[in-house]
Amino acid sequence: MPVPKDNRPLRSPNEKGRYRRAWKESHGNLLLAFAGLIFLIGLAMIWASPPGTPEIDVDLGTVDSADQVVSLPPNVILIRVATSQLNSEGPIRIAVYDSPHTFGNPEQAIIKDSLVPIDGFVVWEIKLDFLPEQFAIAAYHDLDDNGELNRALFNAPVEPYGFSNNARSLVGPPTYEQTIMQRPTESTAIEIRVY
Repeated sequence: MPVPKDNRPLRSPNEKGRYRRAWKESHGNLLLAFAGLIFLIGLAMIWASPPGTPEIDVDLGTVDSADQVVSLPPNVILIRVATSQLNSEGPIRIAVYDSPHTFGNPEQAIIKDSLVPIDGFVVWEIKLDFLPEQFAIAAYHDLDDNGELNRALFNAPVEPYGFSNNARSLVGPPTYEQTIMQRPTESTAIEIRVY
């Protein structure tokens, strides 16, 4: 067998395809695709997980002059939306939907409003009589105050958003069924975190 100038033996024709055969025999392409899938699932889980900021616990009841918590106003629901973007002056926008057909279309929401957060949250007070038996809430923090939820690659939102029941989905927004709430029979308070 001839020896090249750098003293390495030449590969025989049978050895040239050895690595290619080993890759095929061990299902290398399948293993590589599986590793890529695991990587993408991990990225999606990181993207969908809430930020690690501590949650601010604020009582939704009102406080009288003796610093005692007073009960909620009669026949209302208080919707508190908390954000982690404390330095943003953009408003938090909310929409309340009464059917799966209108869900996700703010123009068809039965209630839509916006408030500028103070100390990282806003609170809406809505009369229970105004709400349908079942409803869903969507909210987002409009950081640049342009009136729409900004999106990036693959239509992923880049501004903090959240839904009733704090519902999340790995791919796309949660469904109406995941966010649906029953109208309470007495005054209550709920919290939605946008992140």
